[in-house]
Formats: sequence, structure tokens, C-alpha cells
Amino acid sequence: TPEQNQEINDNWYDGSDAYDDPLRELPGIYAREIPVIRKILRQSTKAREGMAEAGRPDVMRHAGDTTVKVVKKAGKPGLANVTYTVKLLDGKEVSRSEIAREVTKEPVEAVVIRGTGDATDIALALEAAEKNTGTKSGNKEYAKLFINQDYGWGEKQFSCLETLWFRESNWNHKATNPTSGAYGIPQSLPGRKMATFGDDWKTNPATQIKWGANYIEDRYGTPCEALDFFYARNWY
Repeated sequence: TPEQNQEINDNWYDGSDAYDDPLRELPGIYAREIPVIRKILRQSTKAREGMAEAGRPDVMRHAGDTTVKVVKKAGKPGLANVTYTVKLLDGKEVSRSEIAREVTKEPVEAVVIRGTGDATDIALALEAAEKNTGTKSGNKEYAKLFINQDYGWGEKQFSCLETLWFRESNWNHKATNPTSGAYGIPQSLPGRKMATFGDDWKTNPATQIKWGANYIEDRYGTPCEALDFFYARNWY
């Protein structure tokens, strides 16, 4: 009966036909299939190649391993209702097969950056690069280092970003669109949105670059995908 088998199930169907499967009589044993619902958790991880982030408590290095791993974004488990057909033999589960799945909460993928750079050296390099921002070449150099270190975007992605922001602002952190009012290197519209990365968004190229990279990742995934969108619509 269903009551005898509650220990293997989370929830039972209420339908009148839920337990109408015919019994197969055997000497001393019985077997039948019963539909049940069980909640399960699933979690996925996505790895990105790039330089490790410095000064973070989640930088991991194993003994004898020169690779630095940084959890840039922690994963979160999702939730799904999964319907199984469970086969019982003498009251014990002997097999099951999944017949339906409904995801009720999508998992959040973890983003792990792996690199071989020394965390201290990277921090110093970023600090030095930020001090040299304010010119187009300095802004580019900082952006190249930052997106590689923080997002794992290499030469190809930087090439796309270089083109995209050349078309938008010519890498001028004071650039203002006279029509729309979009501002800065990434042409944030309105410019004050960049305040989420710093109150100095009007004058600090590094703040603008950090905001712009985050915007691109959230909306397009990568600079090259953002550039493709830009080519198709002349905005991003």
C-alpha cells in the first residue's frame, strides 16, 4: 500500500489511478511500479580561464600547485520536482526511472577564474595601471589587465572591447553624447548608473571600466557578443 512505502517518497500523487498498477504475483514476493514525486537539488559550475584576483579570501592554491583559483561568483543550488517510476520488490525499492522533471528554481552557476599569476604581483600591476589611466592608451592598458584578471577575457575579447569602446567614446572617459547624454568610456545612459561602482564615476576611468565590463557580462556575456550586437544595431 502507499502507506507502507512512505519512507521512499517525498510526496504522493492524489489521483485515483495513482495506485492502480496491477500486482505481479510471485511466491513470497511481489513487484509493482508506483509513480512518486521527489525534490532534488542540482548545481553546476562554470570555469573561466584568466588571471587570479588578488587580495580575496576565496583565492585557493593547493600545495605544489602554481594555479590560483578564484571564485568570482558563488553558485547557488536550484530546485526541481522530479517524477519517478519506482519498482518495489518485497516492499523495498529495487529500481527507479525518471519520467518527468519540472524546474521550479534555476541554479546559479558558479564562476571560477583560474590563472598562474601571483596574486600580489597582479594587485600591484592593477594598482600601477590605474595610476596611469586618464589617457586613451592608459585607459586601454588598465582595461586589458582588469578584464583578464577579473573576467578571464583574453586577447580576443579585449580586441572586441577595444573596438566597441573606440566606436562609443574613443576611450575618452569624459565623452558625452550630445543627443542622449550617454557618458564616459562605456557610454552609460544615464551616466549616473556607474555610481554603483564608485562615486567618482565622472572622473575615474577605472570606475567606468569596471561598470562597463560588468554591464557587458550581465547583458551580453562577452565583449565580442556585445560588439556583434553593436554592429547590428549601432548601439549596445
